[in-house]
Amino acid sequence: DGLGKPGQFPPLAGSEWVVAKDFKRLAQIPLDGLNGEVHVKGQDWNAAMAAMGAGLSDADLAAVLTYIRSSWGNSAGAVTAADVKAVRATAAGKPAINGEQQLNTIPE
Repeated sequence: DGLGKPGQFPPLAGSEWVVAKDFKRLAQIPLDGLNGEVHVKGQDWNAAMAAMGAGLSDADLAAVLTYIRSSWGNSAGAVTAADVKAVRATAAGKPAINGEQQLNTIPE
């Protein structure tokens, strides 16, 4: 339902990270993983996400990101395989993103 689960993972519906004009920060999360504190929809979350998207093809990860950005009332733009390929080229081999402060350093 995109609403997240308390204490487990934040909501995707209406998340400022999901509906951002640019998708690069969102795309880098499944490519690198994310640990630490992140603020989502007025609430602090402190959890870990493995780099689950690293094993997906560019087209498959683009489809997942597009689905997330256009479901549960979200109306952000589509992500293409070429978009993911460009982000993957900059994300390859990096350690997990450590919290919101580091996530915000990723250029949009």
